[in-house]
Amino acid sequence: MIGTIFNAKEYSSKPKATIQLSGKLGFNGDAIEQLKITEDKGIVIAPDSSDKRIYYLAVVDKENEQAFPARKSGQYYYINSKQLFDKLDLDYEMINYIFDLVRCEKFDTEIGGECYKMNMRPKPRTQDDVEEK
Repeated sequence: MIGTIFNAKEYSSKPKATIQLSGKLGFNGDAIEQLKITEDKGIVIAPDSSDKRIYYLAVVDKENEQAFPARKSGQYYYINSKQLFDKLDLDYEMINYIFDLVRCEKFDTEIGGECYKMNMRPKPRTQDDVEEK
């Protein structure tokens, strides 16, 4: 007997968030769709309790006092997270931090929404990236 067939739609999207040169955290189209980000939502971010290099996020109601309000620019959404990333000592001006967002149900209750682990992929920014600033 075989189990339930895996749904390709669940595994073919690539939700991502990237720290922009301005310190804002921007979301790609797949993330906006999968996380259901809208202007009446906010984003909460929390570190892993045992490894401060691992972060989690969830989309919550904008009224949540701990949430960064979701803002729209064109067809994309972002949060004003510069002060947070400065505090975390992430050098987003020289390093391009891309986060692959992976569903992590086990922390839904703790974070107060659908939890996503932020798998960080740092890579040095190119000279063109830095000059655009």
